[in-house]
Amino acid sequence: MEWLKIDPGIDPRELWELGVRLHGHRGPFLACGIRMGLLALRLLDSAGYAGIEAVAETGSSPPVSCLVDGLQVSTGCTVGKGNLMVVEGGRPAARFSAGGRSVRIALREEVARDILANGAGEEQVEWILTASEEELFVWEHSLSN
Repeated sequence: MEWLKIDPGIDPRELWELGVRLHGHRGPFLACGIRMGLLALRLLDSAGYAGIEAVAETGSSPPVSCLVDGLQVSTGCTVGKGNLMVVEGGRPAARFSAGGRSVRIALREEVARDILANGAGEEQVEWILTASEEELFVWEHSLSN
């Protein structure tokens, strides 16, 4: 079986409409999940879909759990394939592993607070889709094979 591939350098806005169609609305945590997943692919040198696993620390309560749908769109990880797990925690963070390497990426606390305080405005979503990775996230990785 030949798997699809995701270019981690793709403009996140190209995945946005697909994410909205899957998720059902234009939420900021969806945008964060898209950006987080693309960062994970780049850091782990992965093409997504297969050979990568993700564990989302969001739990299943919106709005933080909305991040999971962004991860699915941007990494190709899914619960159905068995390479995406969601664990309780209520944190906008996820751990990814591929090729013997792993990375944990978390949304910066100040960004999460701003999203929760200000809701889902289009300007906020556009900022999330275009801001630098460093403005949005903190990450720690283990690149030992």
